[in-house]
Amino acid sequence: MRGFRESRNNGIIDLINSITVIKSFTREHLESEKHEVIQLDMTENQMKTRQLSFLFDGVKTFTEQFGVVIIIVLTAYFVLNGTMSIGAIMFHILLFNNVSAPIRQLHRIYDEVNDASIYSEAFFDIMDADETEFSGTYIPEKVIGNFELKHVDFAYPNGTKALFDVSMVIKPNTINAMVGLSGAGKSTVVNLLDKFYEPSSGTILLDGVDLQEYDTLWLRDNIGLVLQKNHIFNGTIEENILYGKENASHDEVVEAAIKAHIHEQIMELPDGYNSKATLLSGGQKQRVSIARLFLKNPPIIFLDEPTASLDAIATQQIKKSLDSIKKGRTVIIISHSISQIIDAENVIVLEKGKVMEEGTHEELYDNEGAYHDIFNAMANSLNIDKITDTMNE
Repeated sequence: MRGFRESRNNGIIDLINSITVIKSFTREHLESEKHEVIQLDMTENQMKTRQLSFLFDGVKTFTEQFGVVIIIVLTAYFVLNGTMSIGAIMFHILLFNNVSAPIRQLHRIYDEVNDASIYSEAFFDIMDADETEFSGTYIPEKVIGNFELKHVDFAYPNGTKALFDVSMVIKPNTINAMVGLSGAGKSTVVNLLDKFYEPSSGTILLDGVDLQEYDTLWLRDNIGLVLQKNHIFNGTIEENILYGKENASHDEVVEAAIKAHIHEQIMELPDGYNSKATLLSGGQKQRVSIARLFLKNPPIIFLDEPTASLDAIATQQIKKSLDSIKKGRTVIIISHSISQIIDAENVIVLEKGKVMEEGTHEELYDNEGAYHDIFNAMANSLNIDKITDTMNE
């Protein structure tokens, strides 16, 4: 029963999140039919549960009433024999009622506990999860930012293998670009370096120390992460930027917003930094997440398609800001942007969970291998020849 209710609730949440796509493809009837099937399955299961409930209730009532009849017959017999008084009869009946009353409550208590457990089971699984289960205790005085992956394999809990014998070196204070087709394993590598995942086998070293030995909270305090689509919390814009550094002053928040080229647009809103963050567009929300990065100011930066949802002007502005924050830090960037890749000092090419090539842009392009094909595909998709002719006119 719990599984059916969870499926129904998850289905409703998914419908709400996907309502725009459903309407645009006019698939309301299809989703309605899917939800109807889930509801019917749950109703059928609920009917079976009720049948068992009524059966239990019937047996309970029959047993209770049968017990009352037995007591009346026995006590009547004893009264007729003169071995029991009428007061004793009342005592026995009241005693039986006191014993049977808790039994009558069992059915109601079971239903209430069952309903409560439906929603509490998953909740307590989350609450009982040990955040520090894989957290070490090592906290260095200073992080240099030298990553080394040695023969790393990784498989998801469902058995899907994402990385195969991956080895690479990320030198400190360098800009490294990860290139590859979708599903190549680029984001998985970043998740491993941030200790969101644990490698199935192999070793990941940071400054010569196994990553698993590092205190997880300390490690993440020293890593800045910007995703393709960052989450914006239900609060003010300033509260969202303050996620980068919770004790920062308002002036520091404004400075971070200016570097992320979002300050002027924030000031155009009725309440400025106190405006609801949900009022922002997709590109503006992305710049708020980048402002968090500026405020956090970490020595290591992971960028996973940071300008994917921005327009051309905003992309150019953010690139300038990112270029300034990259200096003197260890940077890993996942991008399909030619400009971001060319700027990298080291390019790592992944294909189907394996490292195919590693080196500078010039070296890899001259090799005419996997990187050569990917780069040419990127350039052709931009129609570089026509762009060049237009700019030369």
